[in-house]
Amino acid sequence: MEIVGCCGMDCGSCEVRRATERNDMETLSKMAVAEEIRGGRSFILPSKMRCTGCTEPGAKSVACAGCKVRMCALQNGIPHCGFCEEFPCDLGDAIWEALPEYKKNLERIRSR
Repeated sequence: MEIVGCCGMDCGSCEVRRATERNDMETLSKMAVAEEIRGGRSFILPSKMRCTGCTEPGAKSVACAGCKVRMCALQNGIPHCGFCEEFPCDLGDAIWEALPEYKKNLERIRSR
């Protein structure tokens, strides 16, 4: 993993992040439609999908910009939940239940 998100996501393998790096608006458009369907949101501009990774400077996607886990990590001055004394906590439970590999990523980093 080259970039680990606050929740444990492997941002390096994120298609939105890779499309942002390539400035691939076609892929970002497809991802925007998928996010609309998944999140029940109305029209999302492809430019709002751009993301450099939640711990990196630059754009944040619609999903990552308002992430409560990301906000908590930033407020606590840590790069991700793996550095938090309270890990795992209720704030990330919904994410880790849906995507257990994210929690495993953080546990792996934490055990080093």
